[in-house]
Amino acid sequence: MRFPTLFLALTVTVAAQSAPGLDPHAVFSYDAKKPLNFKTEKSEEVGSIRVIEISYDSPKIGRVPGFLVVPPGKGPFAGIVYMHWGQGNKSEWLAEGVEMARRAALSVMIDAPYWRPDVPSPTSKNRAEAERDTYIQLVVDLRRAVDLLVAREDVDPHRVGYVGHSLGATWGGPLAAVEKRIRMFVLMGGLPSITNYDDDSFYGQVQRATNSREEFQKYAAGLEPYNPEHFVSNTGPAKIYFQWATHDMYISRRSADEYYRAVGGPKEQHWYLTSHEFNDAQSTSDRRRWLTKELNLQSSR
Repeated sequence: MRFPTLFLALTVTVAAQSAPGLDPHAVFSYDAKKPLNFKTEKSEEVGSIRVIEISYDSPKIGRVPGFLVVPPGKGPFAGIVYMHWGQGNKSEWLAEGVEMARRAALSVMIDAPYWRPDVPSPTSKNRAEAERDTYIQLVVDLRRAVDLLVAREDVDPHRVGYVGHSLGATWGGPLAAVEKRIRMFVLMGGLPSITNYDDDSFYGQVQRATNSREEFQKYAAGLEPYNPEHFVSNTGPAKIYFQWATHDMYISRRSADEYYRAVGGPKEQHWYLTSHEFNDAQSTSDRRRWLTKELNLQSSR
């Protein structure tokens, strides 16, 4: 796990606050009329499936690099947006994107802003503000990925799903609050709060041992209003499928329960005998089955 931005969390115990009432539609707004300036680069063939390196303009800063995984045929295909965990990048989901293409889903997966050379790195003076802006940009860039999918003639705009792991799951909740074109979400091992480590996770133990409460109080105050739990009371009508790992060294059961309770729309959760990496067969099988059912995909061929 990378500290702090590359995973999910800036961790410090902050005095409990009620939801500050930020409007997610204002926080994660963007000008959808701006051109995507979509570009394709290298591509490769995996059987009859095309894997294409792409990029498009971020409504915030710079260009968004990604992959597009395109099934054979003319469609209309379902669409899936994938978001990686903090230590990964867009390639985390390539194998699953190819598998789902065999089931007639077209996928897009992007890099988080912090991997991009055209997004400024935070300094010690503006770290909280810069990281807040990075999280906001991540959600906005994911919304732009939906724009990319629904603009394609070979994608059915009524069959779009989302899969997020760790970082992608933490911010998948706020995405569900504002992006109503997505029909279903699979969120794997995310956090409801990015400013609270007062739990039994390994990450919390490390942070309590290496950082004083005082030096993080002011820093965390700028981020607390943007915690995912403040945005997820209205995630419907999309259904959220939470996947949790029983041996997750970063996500405690308490954090998982808090995230699940905070979500106000349709939801269900399942626990797996695995680690934060979700490298077990059962969670993978369940996730693909849910996507296939909810997006009305074909059986794997």
